[in-house]
Amino acid sequence: MLFDRLYVLRNQLIHGGATWNSRVNRAQIRDGAAILGFLVPVFIELMMDHAHEDWGRPFYPVTEG
Repeated sequence: MLFDRLYVLRNQLIHGGATWNSRVNRAQIRDGAAILGFLVPVFIELMMDHAHEDWGRPFYPVTEG
């Protein structure tokens, strides 16, 4: 559920639901940024600690433009 809520905030930012200098959703965006600021380094550390694991193919592989 947490990641679903973060995804909604992401969509609002990317697709214009929360615009520059708008006061809409600012508390939620700050909270989401704080949560991600904590979780992303944890995820990176886990992946680095288990670099030998087969993580499978990336969902969005790099393509030539």
